[in-house]
Amino acid sequence: MIVPRHLLRWVWATAASAAVGFFLTLASAAPVRYHRAGMARLRLSWSARPERMESCRAVSHEQLEREEEHMRQRVECEGQFATYALRVEADGRLMTESVVRGAGLRHDRPMYLLRDLDVPTGVRHVRITFDRRERAANEAAVAAPTLGAESDTGLFAGRAEREAVERARRRRAAIPARLTLDTMLTFAPDRVMVVTFDADRRALAVLDTLPRSR
Repeated sequence: MIVPRHLLRWVWATAASAAVGFFLTLASAAPVRYHRAGMARLRLSWSARPERMESCRAVSHEQLEREEEHMRQRVECEGQFATYALRVEADGRLMTESVVRGAGLRHDRPMYLLRDLDVPTGVRHVRITFDRRERAANEAAVAAPTLGAESDTGLFAGRAEREAVERARRRRAAIPARLTLDTMLTFAPDRVMVVTFDADRRALAVLDTLPRSR
């Protein structure tokens, strides 16, 4: 009996497809470790607002006279939101470094940081720094200039003080210009050591270890 050629091709194609499907199913069911067994993990996890770096100047009386009364501002400020350099070392060995910015097109939204790093078990000297990248000299320009008593009267009564208070509030709400954690940590096998930002203490803090997912 002669089997038609097209039927043979169909049989071979069906058998090949079945074999491929079988091996794919077998491979997907095989256990896979995402992390090296016996390793611990250091997790950096926090969110915070970046600092707005401003340069402010007092507007002269002559300039104010040229503006409509409701458009006048005694202090003009311009600036941008800060960026931060993250660096992590364990026993003097660099584990990671990167630049962290606020979210959004203008980077004016809170920063969301999440980093997972494998660390050998045992007691390790961990050093984490999170530094504002903009030059410290800019700090002198953040505060608005001091205005005379005549500048805070009439339509502007109390405005200069309110604006100064608001700028100070924003600086306090932002993450500090420099954060450092320099300590000895004990890493247990298959556990996660979490480092986060404590907004109340305005400092990095270590949380209890967590079991690591496989």
